[in-house]
Amino acid sequence: MTPAHGSFQKGPRYLLGIRVAALLEMVTLLAVALLVDTFLFDGNRFAEIRPHPFWAAVLLAATQYGTKEGLAAAVLSTAGLLAGALPEQGFGEDLYAWLLRISGTPVLWFIAAVVLGEIRDGHHRKSDMLKEELVDTLEQTRTIAEAYERLARTASELEVRVAGQVRTVHAMYTAARAIERQDTREILIGVATLVRSVLGPLKFSLFLLNGQRLELAATEGWSNQDRFTREFDTASPLFRAIVDGRQTLTAITPAHEAILQGEGMLAGPLVSQETGKVVGMLKLEEIAFAELNPSNVQNFSIVCDWIGTAYDSALRFEQLQAESLDGSSPTKVALGV
Repeated sequence: MTPAHGSFQKGPRYLLGIRVAALLEMVTLLAVALLVDTFLFDGNRFAEIRPHPFWAAVLLAATQYGTKEGLAAAVLSTAGLLAGALPEQGFGEDLYAWLLRISGTPVLWFIAAVVLGEIRDGHHRKSDMLKEELVDTLEQTRTIAEAYERLARTASELEVRVAGQVRTVHAMYTAARAIERQDTREILIGVATLVRSVLGPLKFSLFLLNGQRLELAATEGWSNQDRFTREFDTASPLFRAIVDGRQTLTAITPAHEAILQGEGMLAGPLVSQETGKVVGMLKLEEIAFAELNPSNVQNFSIVCDWIGTAYDSALRFEQLQAESLDGSSPTKVALGV
């Protein structure tokens, strides 16, 4: 029984610990029997009939309801048998013999009510116990079913996550090759492929460090309605956190959200792993909230390092190439001469 159904079901009504329905049945049965005795028989309370018809009320009450109702039926039957029709003591009849004669049948009713009623109560207790066990079993079954469903969902999520990680590793390898260039323009073109393949954002942007400013160099997914800032200087908390603090910022962290000020969900510095130089910033303006997990944040940091290293290497190569074309010695340039 669920709570929703149980709250609308009413239990049996009791009067002095006895079911009202049983009392009504007993009174009705005894009343009908007395009417039959009055109009169809001699009106002597079925004194000549064996077994006495009142046995029906006692037996039915005891076997159907239990000891209390059986005893109540015995009391009502005794009252119906003796009230107003108490047999007179016979001439020369001993008092004890007279008492035995008038109480013999009622005593048997009480004995039958107790014996049969206890048997019924025992069955009732066993039935209640079985019902409780059934309810417990159903509850356990429901709990097991829910646990199985949760386990199945978890297994499915793990399968998707593992498959996604496998795809991510392959995508990272494939996309990383797109930025293995010696031309900064080709690297900026390859960055879009790398970021889309590994992180899958809906909107992102790339900023390059130019002196004391982070200037917008490339965007993906921006619309005409977007009003994202295109340049950050030293007065900006985002500039200081990225360039000076070299922090990776996530919007799910309250302190980081205050720094981002609605400019994005993720932001991190582009740092060359070879020179330690900050060359810019990668910022994701729109990405699925479920993707803001520790694994994806770590992938974001790796992508930032790859882009920073590749761009710084290409930039230094272009500088050396330009100086070589101007007649400068690469060796001298490298030594700072």
